[in-house]
Amino acid sequence: MIIINSRFLTQKTTGVQRFAIEICKELKKSNLDIEFVSPKNIVDKNTANYLGVKKIGFLTGHLWEQITLQIYVYRKNALLISLCNTAPVFLKNQIVTIHDLSFRLFPEWNSKIFSFVYNKMIPVLAKKSRHILTVSNTSKNELTDELNVSKDKITVVYNAVSSVFLENELPEKEEERISEDYILTVSSFHPRKNLKRLIDAFLKISDQELKLYIVGNFDKNFAYEELKGHGSRIKILTNINDHVLKDYYKKAKLFVYPSLYEGFGIPIIEAMSCGIPVCVSNINVFREVCDCSATYFDPYNIEDIREKIVLSINKPKQLIDQSKNYSWSNSASLIESIIIELEKTKKIK
Repeated sequence: MIIINSRFLTQKTTGVQRFAIEICKELKKSNLDIEFVSPKNIVDKNTANYLGVKKIGFLTGHLWEQITLQIYVYRKNALLISLCNTAPVFLKNQIVTIHDLSFRLFPEWNSKIFSFVYNKMIPVLAKKSRHILTVSNTSKNELTDELNVSKDKITVVYNAVSSVFLENELPEKEEERISEDYILTVSSFHPRKNLKRLIDAFLKISDQELKLYIVGNFDKNFAYEELKGHGSRIKILTNINDHVLKDYYKKAKLFVYPSLYEGFGIPIIEAMSCGIPVCVSNINVFREVCDCSATYFDPYNIEDIREKIVLSINKPKQLIDQSKNYSWSNSASLIESIIIELEKTKKIK
């Protein structure tokens, strides 16, 4: 029996939760004997209903995961799949997903409690689990170097684009049209997203009619950049659903992603799928994801960011839609093959 840790349904949807949701939707279509279980405090009720999630216990959060879930999996003698970084630390018969090591490489970006918990938990999970999933070769190399994990124990399972971004468009309503020119970025207000430098670079652009739209939300677990006093040329949009976000992508002149560190970078391939040019940091993972279809800049250099934004608007690179290289179905099939192989050699805990 396979049990999938569905605690992510109790959390706000960021890239990590998106990965879990899309993978679970695909795995539900498989022939595997899967049960989705979560705490009682579900916020994504639509996905929970689709998956047929079973709510167990009265605890929530980490306590639910470390106590209720662990006991439940033991009793079922099941293989546990956890898709969002955290998992029961004393369970051996499990597959865990570690998206990146920002908590270890850049502890100053997180709250002290968050950094403490993750620095204690992740190395244990990496050592004890039967297999590890991660979302890029860049992250795989970091896991190997930082946690001394064998590469044979790690499988790269890429993110992909939600089906919303691939659907045919409905006729546009007159009142929904956006008349002004803008560049777009999509991120939380986490320091690693580097929004302050992006804003500083944008305000140096001479075209006073051009706007910067920032789509993102706050997270209490992370430090965040103060973005007040940015002026009327910058518009901050929160709690935007995917259907509306797709519209913002399609009408933007350029998508900019200035992150200092990422495990993958889903918004980049979302932007590509919507047919707009992308201008991103020259970090290794973005070069892995974008290859030659993006314009790259030094994320620490404000003038270089400004220069590459202007260049990308005036002379955008010919867009090669790298999003077509990524598929939730293919990623889930890869996980399914790992599960089948582990079940063949299942060990008694």
